[in-house]
Order: sequence, then C-alpha cells, then structure tokens
Amino acid sequence: MDWREEKTTTTEQTAPDPAAPPARQPRRRSREQTQRAHRLTVRFNAIEHAEIVVAASARVQTVSRFVATSTLNAARGLSADADPQDRLDRAVDELAAARAHLARVGNNLNQVAFQLNAGGYPRYGELDTVLAAIRKAVVGVDAAGAQLVGR
Repeated sequence: MDWREEKTTTTEQTAPDPAAPPARQPRRRSREQTQRAHRLTVRFNAIEHAEIVVAASARVQTVSRFVATSTLNAARGLSADADPQDRLDRAVDELAAARAHLARVGNNLNQVAFQLNAGGYPRYGELDTVLAAIRKAVVGVDAAGAQLVGR
C-alpha cells in the first residue's frame, strides 16, 4: 500500500457523536507531598488482568488508580462507585454535552429569528421543534447541575 491509499483510508472515518461526552485522559491518583511508602505487589492471570483493564478503561482511570481505589473502597466498606471524582467527572461530561446541544439549538433558533426578521414565516412545526429542543437541553443542564450539588 502506498501513501495515497493510506490517506484515503484515514479520511473515511466517521464523525464523533456530538452528544457524546468528550474523550478523557485516564486519571491518575492524587499526588502527595511525599512518596507513598508502602507498595503491594499482586498477580493476576490473563483473564483477570483483562477484566481489570476493561473496568479501568470504562471508568477512565489508569489501572493503578482503579486497583487502588477499588481496594481501598472495599477495605473501608464503601461501594465501588464511591469515588467522588467519578461523580464530578460524569456531571462535567453531562454539562459539556448539554452545552454542545444548546449551541446547536441556538443555531437553529438564530435561523428561525433571521427568517422572521426578513419578513418570512417559519416552516410548519419548525418553531415547536426548536422550543422542544431548548426545553430538553435545559432539563439536561438542570439534571447535571443537580448531580453536581449532590441532590
């Protein structure tokens, strides 16, 4: 395969879903002033290791952070989802998706306003569609805000 064929295959990628949350880099554990003094070594077979890697990727965490937080949560009697940073990250992702949705809706609303200001009339159902999208976006922002404050 020469460089021209390679280039054509890379341009055939699908566009990312605009409603999907932005891609995140895996989070590391928080830093401490001094290096942690205790180290544990654990061993897993290939299947167990793959399960841990998949679970860490799903939570957008490094494997080390995932193992450390899961272990500490189990030792403390907390659920696996007790990491407050995860809740915050999910809420921020939801707000980012809602912001993108509101930007698209705002664009549609500007088009309707332009048409009205030019002496035209919106197409049948166009205004209702835009207003319904605005209501849906506002509900999404409200839900993400409530998640941030822990309601």
